[in-house]
Amino acid sequence: MFRSVVPLVSVLALTLGAPAAAVTLSTSLSAGNGQSGIMFDLVAGQQALTITGGAISLDAGAWDLEVYTRPGTIVGNLAAAGWTLISSISGVSGGGVGTQTFFDFSDFSMAAGSTTGLYITAINGAGVNYTDGTAVGAVVASDANLSILSGFGRSYAFGSSFSPRNFNGSIVYSVGAVSGVPEPENWAMLIAGFGLVGAVSRRRRAVAVA
Repeated sequence: MFRSVVPLVSVLALTLGAPAAAVTLSTSLSAGNGQSGIMFDLVAGQQALTITGGAISLDAGAWDLEVYTRPGTIVGNLAAAGWTLISSISGVSGGGVGTQTFFDFSDFSMAAGSTTGLYITAINGAGVNYTDGTAVGAVVASDANLSILSGFGRSYAFGSSFSPRNFNGSIVYSVGAVSGVPEPENWAMLIAGFGLVGAVSRRRRAVAVA
């Protein structure tokens, strides 16, 4: 009986702790224009997402980047108010037009159907490559779970804006929201599993005493 409980607990642990597979959504890297930064919207599809990192096309050299987010669209929200600096990354190596450099930033969640503004900017020069777009809000790249929209080129920081401009790079995400606390149904499974283990252990002790 005890042997049959061990696989159950193992399955519960894997269910609660297994990371979701990472997905990469990439845009064209055709460049043609550039500035210090690029500001654009991300729109989640029918599932909650966790944005875990990305890549950006940078001129050759070492660049210090800042990453900001805001809930809702960037349209009408170009000023610094409402934006949150989530990461500062030093020494990101750029490879020039037609290349992208992956870098990590703090994870953030997107509810199903929600929009999050993303602003990625170099702080030490106009090293970010992007492409002239057709309309702010037009879809630049999309898959079943996420869309990247056309936005604004920006001088540092929250300076002059140029539109429409298309992000050149990638967004890395996984399906599901960031959470350090299991969902209620997972808690129920975990408690039931531990209860079963406890019951079996008590039975084994009782048999040993008898």
